[in-house]
Amino acid sequence: MSSTNAQFSQVLSKTLPPEMSFTLPKESVYAERQTVQFTAQGGPEFAPGNSISVLLPPRDDMMDTHCTFLQFSAKTTDANVAFCNGIFSVIDCVRIYSASGALLEELPYYNLRQRIEADVTVPQYLKDSCLGVAQGYFASGADKFAVLSGLHRYMLPIKSALLANQKHLPMKYTGVKDVCIVSDLIKLNDQQIAVMDAAFKKQGLKLFGTTYNHHFLNYSVPNSTLNVSDRSASQKDILLSFRDNAVLNDNSKDSFLRAKTITTYQFSVASQLFPQQPVRCDDYASEAFVELTNAFHGHVIGAGLTVDKFNAPAEGTFVVGRDLESSRTVVSGDKSCKSRAVDMQVILTSSVAPNQRVDAFIGIDVVYEFLPTGEINIYK
Repeated sequence: MSSTNAQFSQVLSKTLPPEMSFTLPKESVYAERQTVQFTAQGGPEFAPGNSISVLLPPRDDMMDTHCTFLQFSAKTTDANVAFCNGIFSVIDCVRIYSASGALLEELPYYNLRQRIEADVTVPQYLKDSCLGVAQGYFASGADKFAVLSGLHRYMLPIKSALLANQKHLPMKYTGVKDVCIVSDLIKLNDQQIAVMDAAFKKQGLKLFGTTYNHHFLNYSVPNSTLNVSDRSASQKDILLSFRDNAVLNDNSKDSFLRAKTITTYQFSVASQLFPQQPVRCDDYASEAFVELTNAFHGHVIGAGLTVDKFNAPAEGTFVVGRDLESSRTVVSGDKSCKSRAVDMQVILTSSVAPNQRVDAFIGIDVVYEFLPTGEINIYK
């Protein structure tokens, strides 16, 4: 595992000991709970392409991440630009920094990654609910794309391994104002703070989470082998999105819709194939669907997984998913492969000449170690 050090001055002055894993024990009685709003710097209005920063200052309180949301008002500024299903589509990238400005976590192509997850896991009844409307989903029958008229208020959780001091959210194709993070903060009593202070000064704090790495692959020749160069030690899964370049370059279309033009796929690391036989994607792509189910641990109830959408040749919801934790073979982040710089290979067959962009998302485990000296070690 690799380690990156970053200064962490005066952050986490009051924090939980490692064994508590950032979660209060059930018997704990906190002193107070309050809802606090942290506003964006440089606002209140932001133009397309701006980076938006929200500073979360050091406090004695504990942030309840289950009750923490990004809130903003947005509308499209160009009637010819499509607003895609789910307000997360306006977020190109999320970056989380320490107080000293060191990059702790980066989530590139956040909008595409969240769109894939929404297609697979979010059912239509949730999209039609009040919560679905607040997160920017469209009602039944309007799930491709639409121009968003008028200014609407949205709230959504940011899915990240770590919520730290700043978030930079470059926005695309929107007019955005009144950006803030709203969070429930828990105030501990003096005895709890004293216990945690002593534990932190003695051994620091470890936080565990799941994040991802992104890799761009060019798929332009049928029956290709694509290399995914990822050296993370704990690789959990891989998702592959295939998007037609013609759709990507058309502003009137939903750029997050995906294509199913491959007939089989298979992975290889150091000449070891997994699975042993290529996964078929023809007919109704049943084999590919089973693999996707395993990658999401059975939680595949999304409205985007209808037969027609999942098998659409150009503007659909097809995605390749593979669970790497259960594979009986090495992966490219394995110690032996890492030392030899061995890439994971994706072996694709196709019945047509592709003209596609392939986005590969590798899910990984990450550990943040906050030391009493003020340093941060990041292991992934």
